Amino acid sequence: MHSGTDPAYMPRIIAGLHRSRTLESVSSEITRPYTDRVKESVFNILRGHIEGSGVLDAFAGVGTMGLEAVSRGASHVVLIEQDVRVHSMLTRNIELLGCADMAEAVRGDALSSTPVLRAPRPLHVVFLDPPYSMMRDDRLRTLVLEQAAVLGALLETGGWLVLRSPLNPSRVDHLVDGLSGPEVRMYQKQHAVLFYTREDSEGEVDA
Repeated sequence: MHSGTDPAYMPRIIAGLHRSRTLESVSSEITRPYTDRVKESVFNILRGHIEGSGVLDAFAGVGTMGLEAVSRGASHVVLIEQDVRVHSMLTRNIELLGCADMAEAVRGDALSSTPVLRAPRPLHVVFLDPPYSMMRDDRLRTLVLEQAAVLGALLETGGWLVLRSPLNPSRVDHLVDGLSGPEVRMYQKQHAVLFYTREDSEGEVDA
């Protein structure tokens, strides 16, 4: 494990109020931020669902997705990160952007009760970005999907849960109880982003 910042792997805000601001980060071997291209694709799909919304970013890292949501007008974003060093960097990024009134960094386990207790209400978007090692392990992947179901139950009707995985979902079961989907977008062959939605009682999702 390398120490310090990897200058070749510096995430940045790509749109909105803080566009082009670079986020401080630790080594790419510790965190694995979304690339600009994939992040732009994700937020294009979520267009109309970020501004004015409550967002939960679990496994937040240095804030790549959660702070992008802040920049794009989310009303309240809670970012959960367990690693003490990465959490410190996340807190620093919130300070640098001057967005502490909208973004809250919480140190805790994304698979514990912490995200449930601290998630904004109402909650409209959840980002889940577990380490790839978790998604490759059958037992741990099951725990991630169980937590996705718990967090999905907190979503408003029409809300979204976004899960990143190194696995091709055609080979594994990625269903989440209580949510529709996933709609799968593949990037770089074995890099999937899965989109789930919370439907109303009649099975329709608000546009």
